[in-house]
Formats: sequence, C-alpha cells, structure tokens
Amino acid sequence: MSQENVFRKIYNELIDIPVVDIHTHLNPLQLKSNNLSEIVLYHYITTELVTSGMPQEILNIKDPNERVKRSLPFLKNIKNTSTFWALKRILSNLFNFEEELNENSFNVLKEKFQNFEKNFNGINFLKERVKVRKAFLTLQFTDMNTIFDSSFFTGSLRIEKLSKDISLDDLRKLEEISSVEIKSVRDLGEAINEIFEKFEKKLSSVAISLNPSELILDDYKENRIDEAINEIKTGKQIKPEEKVYLLSFVVNEFLKLMKDSKVTFQLMLSVERPVVGASPPDYAIVVNEPKQLLSLCPLFYKYRDINFDVISASRIQSHELNVVAKNYPNVFVSGFWWYSYYPSIMNEKIAERLQMLPMNKWCAFFSDAYVPEWCFGKSQLIKYQLSLTLSNLVEQNYLNMELAIEVAKKLLYENAVNIYHLDIT
Repeated sequence: MSQENVFRKIYNELIDIPVVDIHTHLNPLQLKSNNLSEIVLYHYITTELVTSGMPQEILNIKDPNERVKRSLPFLKNIKNTSTFWALKRILSNLFNFEEELNENSFNVLKEKFQNFEKNFNGINFLKERVKVRKAFLTLQFTDMNTIFDSSFFTGSLRIEKLSKDISLDDLRKLEEISSVEIKSVRDLGEAINEIFEKFEKKLSSVAISLNPSELILDDYKENRIDEAINEIKTGKQIKPEEKVYLLSFVVNEFLKLMKDSKVTFQLMLSVERPVVGASPPDYAIVVNEPKQLLSLCPLFYKYRDINFDVISASRIQSHELNVVAKNYPNVFVSGFWWYSYYPSIMNEKIAERLQMLPMNKWCAFFSDAYVPEWCFGKSQLIKYQLSLTLSNLVEQNYLNMELAIEVAKKLLYENAVNIYHLDIT
C-alpha cells in the first residue's frame, strides 16, 4: 500500500473518532459566533496580522464587520500559517466559501456566514461536525452561577485570581462568595475550601497557567502570606517572594481538597505574559525554564493520588516534560498549545511521545477555542497531522495499521475520559 493510501485510510478512520475538548473558552450561554470578527480575528490570527504589519488601531474599531474588512489586506501575509490553514477549513467546509478572502469577496462571505448561523445549534454542531463528546468550560471563581448542560459540558476552575494574580477586588469578591472575612492565611484557606465545595460537582479540573519564573514551594512561610494579605487589603503591591508563597499556599490548599475527589489538576507552562511590546492581543512569548519543571516534581510525588495534566507551549520543554511523565504515574501531557500549534512541532511531538510514553499517558487534542467554529478548525488540523504522523510510522513498520487506529482512539478520546475521570453517556 502506498504512503498516500495509508494516510487516506488512517485519516478516514480518524475523522469519525470522537474527541474530548479539555480546554476551551466557550460561552455556554452564547454558543455561537456573534459576528465574523470572532472567527476571522481569532486571537491566534490577530497576533500574526499585527506582527506582519497591520496597524493595531484596526483592533479598536467598534463595528466588527468594518474591523474585519480593514484587516483583509493583511491576510495575504499570513496565508502560509497553520492558523490560516484552519481558518480556510472553517470558511470552506462550514460556510461553503471557496473564494479568495479579500475586500471584494467580503460581502459574499458575510452572507454565507449569516446563512450558516440562521439555524445554528452550538451543542448539536459540536457533537455532529466536531465529534465532541465532552467539552471543558473555563470558569473563574466568580462564575458560580454559570448554567450549562452537564451532560455535555464540564468545568475547569482557573485559580490565577485566587493566587498569583489576586487583587483587592478579587479578595473582596472571594470574601463575599465564601462568606469568610479574610485577614490571615487561615481565613484564606477557609475561603478556598468554601469555593471548592461550591464548585466541586461542576468540575473535572482545577487549572492554572504559570509564568516560567513562577515556582510552587512546599515551604511557603505562612507569616509572609499574612503580610501579603494585609498589603493587598491596604492597596499595596505585594513583594515577589510573598507572591510565590501565596501561589504555593493556594495551589497546595486546592490539591489537599482534591485528594478525595475525581478532579484533575491542569498545569499550563512556558508562556511569559504580559511582555511589553509583544504583538497584541497576546502580549506573550515562550520561555523555557528547566528549574520550574524540576521544582514541580516534589509536588507530583506529594500528591501522587491526583492526576496532573501538563500542557506546555514550548517545543524545547516537550522532551523534558515527556521524561517527567515517563517517571511519574500520575503525570500526563496534552495537546499543542498556543505557540506549539504548528504542524512541524505537532508531528515531532506526536512521534516523540509515541516512542517515549505508554499510549495512555497523553491527549492529542484540545481547541482553546472561544467559538464552536474554531473547535472545528483546530480539530481538522490535529486529525490531519495525527494521521500524517501515524501513516509515516506505519510506513516505517514502527506501527501496523490496527495499532495506529488504536492509538488514535486513545489520544483523541479514551485517554481524556480516564485522565479526567469523565462520565460520558
């Protein structure tokens, strides 16, 4: 069988394999795009447009259609990127738009988009076109009253605003929601316990994104956290070492609470943000800091009854992280986040992980999408590249066809179900 035939056979199988989307920014109350700007100017693309020369002022135009129209002349500079590849699949496969996207064709695209959206049902679309069986929603601690269909969605509670990024306003909201007046580290622990109890039944993960310089310590000097709380309450900026102690305390408190639950801890690494002068809206770059990963190993061992799913945007950190996952039974790795969302890096990571790790130790997909259409675009790219890498491994006699399909089912669906203890009916 030729390599092209091997690829086509694997790809045709993968298209119908269901997926679990373990990281999204979807809004369950508005599960559709309001306008074309939310699709054409997805933040991955916007960063590329600005760095290619598009004036930043275009992003501030209030009218979304005018914002898109003003950005179109700059699309010619990014037609080679993988993000644009995914956008083209959205436009052609969903909207039946096959023309060159420019100012002359914009009205045609707008009409086709409006026709597509007329009878759009977000959950049905995700189930039928993207094959999603469960999608994670990014929740803040202030989102206690968010309503969603728990048979399809599950929650991922972000804890940056309870720890390293906590402000006076956040602290006041935490006091209000938890009904705890926070004057000390003991009070903070009590408030965190209240938050976790309120959210636990809605969650499959607790998540945090760490800047490369941020460490989680085992000894976090509680008296310094008292000082940090006092400084926050009096409107002062907390010292860097107090911020580390506060972060370490909050993470450890959540992990203690998670020991008797089925909630997984999701760590996102290697992105430094904000970075002054970097392209908006991201204002972020990748930084590899080996000391951070090494500092996390005692945490992985201390809480060895809890699953950790680690997501890194760094190509360099991938091998180090795979070695950690190889050594710790409760550490898993997932996806191709942000600055690793490129086919060459995907193919390298897929091959490396398949050769280094047991096939149940990682997940190949999440969308990081804000609208359902981008769940589709991202899934198309992942499935295409996964098929390509698997077919290469079959051609090399590293895998046979049956094993390649078995691996794909695990990476796209089964592993996420097990790592996150999901109940999917």
